[in-house]
Amino acid sequence: MTKSEFLMELKQLLSNEVSPDVLMDTYRYYDGYIDEQIRSGLSEEEVMEQLGKPNLIARSVIAAQQGNRAADLEYTEDGKTRKIHRVNMFEEKPKKEKKEFKFDFHAWYAKVLLILVAVLLLVLVFAIVLGILTVLLPIVLPILLVIGLIYLICKLVNS
Repeated sequence: MTKSEFLMELKQLLSNEVSPDVLMDTYRYYDGYIDEQIRSGLSEEEVMEQLGKPNLIARSVIAAQQGNRAADLEYTEDGKTRKIHRVNMFEEKPKKEKKEFKFDFHAWYAKVLLILVAVLLLVLVFAIVLGILTVLLPIVLPILLVIGLIYLICKLVNS
């Protein structure tokens, strides 16, 4: 198929289907596109092969004018149309159900967590006891020594 045959067939397919403005815009676009591809080094035959049949392009243009999203339709070489189901990026996506987390006490991570909590509690208790002893020992030790001496003196006096 030549460029002129392609453009004539495209024009025939679009006439009476779309507005004259859309028809001329499409015609000019493909006319310029083909010329540009030929200037870039491709042969006319290669460009026509890349474009495919004009009826596919015409059906896409017509569908776009009728409000059908071209991205939702696929046109095959044999002229059949099939609907492609895609999620519109502007539609709100259905919310996924949140999965509820259930802690499994028999799992390995539960056992490790239990050991870590036990070690942390032991360290905490040890630190508290050590802190209390560090604060109270300088105060309590002399008092205990005095009480012990008083006790010994009382025992010696009574014997």
